[in-house]
Amino acid sequence: MIDVYICEDIKEQRDVLAHYVKAAILIQEYDMKLRISTDKPEELIEQLKQSKNTGLYFLDIDLKSSKNGLMLAKEIREYDPRGFIVFVTSHSEMSFITFQYKVEALDFILKDEPQKLQHRICECMENVNQKYAKISRGSGKTITITRGGRKITLSYDDIMFFETSVNEHKLIVHTINKSMEFFGKMKDIEDEVGEDFIRCHRAYLVNKKNIEEVLYADKLIIMKNRAECPISHRLLGQVKNQI
Repeated sequence: MIDVYICEDIKEQRDVLAHYVKAAILIQEYDMKLRISTDKPEELIEQLKQSKNTGLYFLDIDLKSSKNGLMLAKEIREYDPRGFIVFVTSHSEMSFITFQYKVEALDFILKDEPQKLQHRICECMENVNQKYAKISRGSGKTITITRGGRKITLSYDDIMFFETSVNEHKLIVHTINKSMEFFGKMKDIEDEVGEDFIRCHRAYLVNKKNIEEVLYADKLIIMKNRAECPISHRLLGQVKNQI
């Protein structure tokens, strides 16, 4: 999961950025969410402190605040050293100064080219999505599903459970904050994820790491996001042995 942050002091421009970001997440089905869109650097930092996710930050440099965008970027690096920082500004002359602050900006987008703004925002988000997938594959277990011709890489940590769909030959993967339907077979998924997941029902494969509690009398598994997965009578003994 990637959290997207926007810090821009002009409301009209802030709303435009937020609109472009939300549209890209919806259309491309990125594993991202807009966490905050604000004109206050302090609010962004507070949200950042509460998150455990990697961040993508769209920052104006001239914020008309006690902190400018460069100072904010430097503070962001203290909490999210692997985050992706993009400066969106009218001050083209500031591009060189960003290097002096050593914040390793991903990109520098000029507001002076409004006809290109949405395209540049989308380019950055696609770039970050690809980079994050590579990072995830290198640092933890992931699984890649194909949906609508697009490959989507999901971290095991984010997956609650897999469920068979009412639509033939399709499964549903439920993550922390959304669900996605894709073509697949439960047996193939079960073989791929191995012992990290447990089959509790013919139609359910749950992530053992994300189980909150098991109600054996009710034949029910409660996940960390409070979703409920049934336990079949046939698999009850297996669940007891593995959890």
